[in-house]
Amino acid sequence: MRLPENLGGKSVLSADGNTVYSVSDSGVLVLPVGELARAPRVQAAQEDVVVKGNFCDRRVAVQELTILDPGGNNTDFTISSSNPSVVVTPSAGMTPATVKVRVDPAAFQNQKGTVAATLSLASKAAVNVPRPVRVLINFHDPDQRGTTINVPGKLVDLLADPVRDRFYILRQDRNEVLVFDGSSYRQIAALRTGNTPTQMAVTFDRRYLLVGNDNSQIANVFDLETLEPDEPIRFPAGHYPRSLASSGKATLAACRVAGAKHTIDRVDWVLRTATELPTLGVYENNISPNTILTASPNGSSILAAQADGNLLLYNANVDDFTVSRKDSTALKGAYAASSYDLYVVGNNVLNSSLVTVRKLETATGESSGFAFVDMGGLRSTSPNASSPGVIQRVDLTSGDAIRATRMVEAPLVGENGAAFSRTLAPLYSRKAIINLTTSGFTVLPWDYDAAVAPPKIERVVNAADQSGAVALGGLVTIFGRNLSPVNVATREMPLPTALGESCLTVNGVPVPVLFVSPTQINAQLPFQTDGNVTMILRTPGGVSDNFNLTILPGAPAIFRSGPVGVFEEAPTVYRQMNGEVVTPSNPIHRNDFITIYLTGLGRTNPAIEAGIPAPSEPLASVVQTPDVTLGGVPLRVDFAGLAPGQVGVYQINAWVPRTVPLGMSIPLKVTQSGQATSFDVRVVE
Repeated sequence: MRLPENLGGKSVLSADGNTVYSVSDSGVLVLPVGELARAPRVQAAQEDVVVKGNFCDRRVAVQELTILDPGGNNTDFTISSSNPSVVVTPSAGMTPATVKVRVDPAAFQNQKGTVAATLSLASKAAVNVPRPVRVLINFHDPDQRGTTINVPGKLVDLLADPVRDRFYILRQDRNEVLVFDGSSYRQIAALRTGNTPTQMAVTFDRRYLLVGNDNSQIANVFDLETLEPDEPIRFPAGHYPRSLASSGKATLAACRVAGAKHTIDRVDWVLRTATELPTLGVYENNISPNTILTASPNGSSILAAQADGNLLLYNANVDDFTVSRKDSTALKGAYAASSYDLYVVGNNVLNSSLVTVRKLETATGESSGFAFVDMGGLRSTSPNASSPGVIQRVDLTSGDAIRATRMVEAPLVGENGAAFSRTLAPLYSRKAIINLTTSGFTVLPWDYDAAVAPPKIERVVNAADQSGAVALGGLVTIFGRNLSPVNVATREMPLPTALGESCLTVNGVPVPVLFVSPTQINAQLPFQTDGNVTMILRTPGGVSDNFNLTILPGAPAIFRSGPVGVFEEAPTVYRQMNGEVVTPSNPIHRNDFITIYLTGLGRTNPAIEAGIPAPSEPLASVVQTPDVTLGGVPLRVDFAGLAPGQVGVYQINAWVPRTVPLGMSIPLKVTQSGQATSFDVRVVE
């Protein structure tokens, strides 16, 4: 809320709950809080605008965003973008209003992760400070794995339920635990926490979810059977439990303390209170405020990792801290504890003495998440927020990364005041792996790194008669192996340049696609890439070898209409008089008007972009009119151009003179740019 001056002290709410009296800079500020619901306010209907594309999809993306006043008022607003390639129109208005958010993918073609832009709202009349809107832009390559699910807000922790098929995400800006189903990935509950929640933990008996808070002197407790709040754990005055962990013997909390030192406290479950430990074994109970705790799954130990480089280990059998070590001046990144006396902090694999026994690679970026799985590990890293994240399996005997795989976006990493991050959670069902990422979370299948063969292009032909000559703007068929992991056809218009996670380019120009399958792709060649060119296909299996071909200015090829009577492939030539396909039983007559449907006639005027249906007004006529002959006699061409409403399909309207020869097999020939196509038809008087 916008205030006319700063508050300087105590505030009091009136008995009827309608007015707040606050000490302010100049005296007392009176706030009519009971009237706020009717006061002018401005907000966006959604917190995030998500724009997803593909390396091959460079069309301008348009999304709509509604700006409203929750009280139903007509309130002024302005909206501006932090990124010049994200344009909002109109940029001002009165609520309610719908604005269009346009994103130019060309500006993000070198960004393979998710780029976040900000839309800022302002209003002269509104009493609130409107929350900004994130625009999340992702144009990833086909080989990047994972499906992103948008979850707005500041997300700070991820935890999989150890015995139930669900997972939990901590949303700090709303003081909530978001509960998600592990099969549908849908949110099923939102649990209210204390102020500024920082970390979650599940008790060793798997019954309760614990939440630590940076600005509340309690730890929240939720019953995992009912997803209802239970009695919280109360901490000593000035103790703020930022991190918790539960072993088979004790539940501990690392607390930020409003005092001379920060401490680890122990929870009394009977009283639901916590008390400061007098010592940490033989060590002083004095920790960094930026300390994270994590327990081994078998309940034998709790690791305490501190941002200043100190490490501590609690042993449940001894019921005390038994190891302390400091080998570096700072620690950050992922953290995890195993049931086999191994621990991970950042890029270090530690043994039960907290000695580094393996160093994990750093080439793929900053440490983000780690999870022990059986006798190995899963690890995620992030070069930066707008790059692809990397997930890899880890061989704990050597520390080597196995099959590092790019994700569609980057996992989250630590920040100032919260150096450690837990962003990777294998689900209990072992069907999926969840990653906390830029847009919310990314779902990867358990076998995300299963080998997928790279695509191989073997042959390119025109889609009309399967001959080898292809032309600008023509429809083509690509044959090969592993061209797509799925069979997908589209009716979307304009045609997409990525379909079934397969995308095709010619000299780097995206190719509109109609159909993909493992062995065949139907597509339309661009209008601007003629001559000797290189075709490349990208799929989740990788990138194909270069396929070199020649695209001609014109290469006419007449479509076949499929079975017509006894004819298996009748050419698509129609008599305008009856609208039927020309066959021996429906022959061409002298003085007939015929229409020929074909592809490969090249550029048009006006120019039409590939993938766009041809207009009916004005008609898109070919730049170079083809010659049409019947039995060697020229036909008058009344129109040659793109068929209205079609993509890559041309039509020729021609008149048949009385001088054409008669017969059962008279060649009908179309010639353009030195290329010709012909077939025999029956001609009668």
